[in-house]
This record gives sequence, C-alpha cells and structure tokens, in this order.
Amino acid sequence: MKKVFIILMLLFFVTTVYARVPKRPLVQIGPRASLYISSIRLGMGAEVVFNPLRFIGVRFDMVEVSFGEGGTFFSLNEGLLYQGCGGSLDVLYYLPIRGLQPYVHSGFGLFTDGDEANSFFIRGGMGLDFVMNKQTTFFAESGIMIIDPGAGDTDFIFRLGGGAKFGILK
Repeated sequence: MKKVFIILMLLFFVTTVYARVPKRPLVQIGPRASLYISSIRLGMGAEVVFNPLRFIGVRFDMVEVSFGEGGTFFSLNEGLLYQGCGGSLDVLYYLPIRGLQPYVHSGFGLFTDGDEANSFFIRGGMGLDFVMNKQTTFFAESGIMIIDPGAGDTDFIFRLGGGAKFGILK
C-alpha cells in the first residue's frame, strides 16, 4: 500500500509540474441552469467563482429559481430545493491536464425550514470548462447532493448543470 501511495504522489507531482493550467480571472460571475434528478426540477440562477490560486476556486450560488414537482422556489444563496435561510459554498480543484479544463467540486450548505431543526447538505462531482477566450468560459458539470432534512430521511439528488462564466476581475 505504501508503494502505491508513493507512486500516486509521484504521478501527481509530475503531472502538476508538466501540465500548464491557464490563469483564470480572479472573480467570475455567470448564469447557470441545473436539472435535479430525484424529483424532476429545473433551476436557473447565477453563481460567483473566486479563483485565489491557479488550481483552487471557491464558488457561491448567489440566486436560483427552481420549479417542478413540489412548487416553485426562489433562493438567495440558500439551501437549494428548500425554503429557508442558510448558505452554500463549493471548493473547485482544477485538474492539471493539458488541453482539457476538468475540475472536481465539493461543498456544503446549511439551511433551516421554518420551525424544524437546522439541516445541512453536502455535494460533490466533476465538471469541465470550455474556454472561449480569456474572459469567457462555458462549463458543464454533474454531481450529487446528499441532504439531511433533520427529522426525515436523507435525500440523494443528482444534478446536471451548465452555463457560462464571465471574468470581471483579473
């Protein structure tokens, strides 16, 4: 096991040194559309991505309107698919691969639903950026959300998303 770990670490360092990850704008903002596949829902919203390092980004879902089974919900950086207050935060790790712009995302969020107890969700998945120019990027991603609604059973929601990111600060 120790030898496998050493080989994987060497491979990681070699690919990190060899691959050229493009410099991204410091702050990106853009529209996104999401399809939630547990109870079929469609969401449209906006996100902000802060890229402090070449390999790391932080994403905030700023606003979303989702509609489908169960009604229509409007949220301002809240627990998706639920009415309540809270927030969500994702960390993006851009993989160092030449020619492609893949990334892995993982995050968490908190929300309250009226009189019920506080709840949380975690999510993760993979995505792919398509760079059009230095300021415009299109993306597609997939992921899973694991939601603990407090008193009820844990929910698993699969999410497919896509949209654009526009650089506003270099």
